[in-house]
Order: sequence, then structure tokens, then C-alpha cells
Amino acid sequence: MAARTALARGALAAAVLAWGAVHTAAPTVRHWHRGSGTTRSAGRLQVRVLPGPGDLVLVLLHGMAGSGDYFGDDFDALARHGTVVIPDLLGFGRSRLAVGAPTDAADHLAALDGMLLALGLAEKPLALVGHSMGSVLALRWAARRPAQVRTLVMLSAPLYLTPTEARERIAKMGLFEAALAGTGAAPRLACAAMCRFRRSAAVVATLILPQLPLRVATMAVQHTWTSYRTAMDQLIRDQSWQDAWALLEREGVPRVLGNGGRDPVPAPGRAESLVAASAASATGATAVLHYQPDANHHLPLSHGRWCADLVTTALASGPDRT
Repeated sequence: MAARTALARGALAAAVLAWGAVHTAAPTVRHWHRGSGTTRSAGRLQVRVLPGPGDLVLVLLHGMAGSGDYFGDDFDALARHGTVVIPDLLGFGRSRLAVGAPTDAADHLAALDGMLLALGLAEKPLALVGHSMGSVLALRWAARRPAQVRTLVMLSAPLYLTPTEARERIAKMGLFEAALAGTGAAPRLACAAMCRFRRSAAVVATLILPQLPLRVATMAVQHTWTSYRTAMDQLIRDQSWQDAWALLEREGVPRVLGNGGRDPVPAPGRAESLVAASAASATGATAVLHYQPDANHHLPLSHGRWCADLVTTALASGPDRT
């Protein structure tokens, strides 16, 4: 018995050391620090606000199973250009409890509209920045108010043409992501377990996601099945982004795509084809693609300064649409 106990303790110590080694070495952990700003309610959403000069409002939208914490202190520098607003999207993070009835894409857009109205920023010029799911949401939101949008920056955008393509790309992220993105009873049961035992689920999330900062990993379980599934079906798997992209092209709204060279989520060649089509367009709109060769899907965590610089460059080079 004593020998087995000693062996178990040794195995546990080895596992802890291995987790610690992965965690501390991960670029996503080393380069991320919690962002500043004041957190408050704005309509149905909890938002973090960093005041800035002038009228410009920069809105940063996080990805699936994330929160506004994903945008760390590297993004604080954007407050030099205007007021920075970073919400926890409807049904996620601190806005998890705002969900009542089933949440669809229209609810997300309405919540963002309500956020700006509550903050007194509804008529201000906008710079929209989104990561992953948040980039698709930002694209569709920009299409609702194109005259206000000075630039749209989409990081790691999942721009898919079919649900099958979406499933195949998400599956390449890993077994955990593939399981939750699937159909059938398993994802629902997993999410139900997380909802019932949320504190335990937060601990488990930190253990199975050692490459993420602890705060980001624990917030990954702060969502509901409704918010997760509808976001997956109506934002990531849905092809309505094509209409929104075409509208912004016609309206001359500049768009910037930023991808990681090791990111399995963006469809191969999709961004390049969109940029090429924009270059051939007679509308005068621009779409630009930037690559960070060593980055994976967690681009804002591991390369936050690079992402923030993309926004700054887009603001400096884009036309004045205010």
C-alpha cells in the first residue's frame, strides 16, 4: 500500500511539473497580461471601457467560449486613438446570465446596438475588431451600419462556405474542440455538466488547456448551451458573412484580415481569394491580408501587440469615413 501511495504521489508530482512546464513556456501565457479599464453594464452586456480622445470608438469582440479578457494589456494602447469598448458577448463570460430565450445572431447584433446606446456612443464612428467567431459577428454588425465604420479588422476569421467545411476546420484544433463543436447528445451533455458544476469545470479547463492564461481558461466555461450552440450554428457555420462582405465592398469599408500561419481554423486560400477579388473590384474598397507565421488560433494572446498594431495601421492608412 505504501509503495502504491508513493507511486501515485510521484505520478501526480510529475503531472503537475509537466503541466507547469507547458503552461509557463506557452507564448500565449508569457505574452498575455490582464488589460485595464473599467467594467460596467451596458444594456444586456458587461463591458470593459477604456476612455480615449476624440469621437472614435474601437469595439473588440472575442471568439467562441471566450470573454473580453482575451484582449490583454497589449490592446490598451488602442485607447490612444479613441474610446475602447470590450464586451463579453451575449451568453458568454460575465454576460452569460443575460440570456433568456434562445439566442440567435440577431440577438447578438441587437445586444451590441444596445451596448452602444447605453454608453452614449451609438452615433460615433467605429473601428471594429473581432477574433474568430467575434470577427464574423463584427463583419455582420459592420454591414448594419457601414457609414459609421472606419475599418474592420478580422483576426483568425472562420469564413466557411459549407457546414462541412466548418466541421473539418474546427476538428483540426483538437479533440476537445471537435467534440464540443459536434452534433448529437455528447456536446449537450458536456455543456450541461459544465453548467451544473461550473467551478469544477473551470478547474478542469485550466488542466486540459495549459497553453492558456488561467483567467482566460476559467472564463472558457462561462457560457450556456444555448449561447454556444446558436453561435456555432448561426455565426460560424452560417454563410451569411458573404452577403455582409459584399455589402462592405460596395460601401467602400476597408477590411483587414490577420491570420496565424499555424492556425487550422481559417479555410486555406479563403482570405487570399477575398483580398484578390477586392483588389480587382472597381469600388475602391480595400481588403488586406497579414500573416504572423508562428502564430496559432490564439493570435490575440500570443501576438497581442502585433494585432493592435494592425488596427493602428488600418486606422492610419484607411480613408477618413467620419
